[in-house]
Amino acid sequence: MEVIAGGLAAAGACLFTNPMEVVKNRLQLQGELKTTGHYPRHYRGPLHGLFIIMKTDGFRALQSGLLPATCYNLVMNGLRLGSYSEMERRGFLKNKNGETSSVRVLACSAVSGLFGGIVSSPLFLVKTQLQTSSSAQISVGFQHNHINMFTAFNNIYTSSGFCGLWQGATASLPRIGISSAALIFSYTFTMDKLTEFGWFEKGSWKNNLAGAFISGFVVSVVINPFDVMSTRLYNQPRNNRLYNGYLDCVRQILKTEGPGAFNKGLAAQYMRIGPHSFLSLVFWHHLRTRLT
Repeated sequence: MEVIAGGLAAAGACLFTNPMEVVKNRLQLQGELKTTGHYPRHYRGPLHGLFIIMKTDGFRALQSGLLPATCYNLVMNGLRLGSYSEMERRGFLKNKNGETSSVRVLACSAVSGLFGGIVSSPLFLVKTQLQTSSSAQISVGFQHNHINMFTAFNNIYTSSGFCGLWQGATASLPRIGISSAALIFSYTFTMDKLTEFGWFEKGSWKNNLAGAFISGFVVSVVINPFDVMSTRLYNQPRNNRLYNGYLDCVRQILKTEGPGAFNKGLAAQYMRIGPHSFLSLVFWHHLRTRLT
């Protein structure tokens, strides 16, 4: 029930935030391995990106990759939140004095995130490649031109085999581990402190709202550099690859685009992950109350 509650909560949030995920990915790929001023800027920000995509490719393009994105959130967050709740139930978050340990919360959050991320990586791969596909006029990054989720899986499997479905998986591990730790730690820490200070009652909607709002802000800031590298490694062509691994990706971005490239799409990141974290955690809070 914990797995189902966590998965449904994240999948439900995805329905509202997927358009901003599409824009965020394209902003992160814009100007890939090119110096500033030597590439066209199709997207000048989150809202401009939404407008350009809708104007050029139509309203439906804003929901590119929605099916794999929903499936990814269902699987990854179901396993992440579900396994974290199970560790919480078994007392892994408490120290020998029965108090919640910050170190244990961080460790359990990271482990639960890594578990969910590894299993769901093929869905993230397909999601990214579908979300970055567009008309030639506004294209950024490599264009895979998959028709839908099922043809994408078939194309990747045919050209790269079973292991090819996990392209970029190692790059996602730091991203997922850190984001999971930041998300769940900041969420639980905020609610515990608000209860401790007597501001809100434990389990109240106000307590839940504050925890979700703050955790969304924290995650968006922490995760963006790792997310830029993830997007690029997942989206690079299967043949003639641009990067020879995670460290090579970091090196090439620094060399050609500079440190500022790791902040590409940051505004869109917050506009996506803030509402997504808020909605998924609020949905999770109420679903787990009713299902467990």
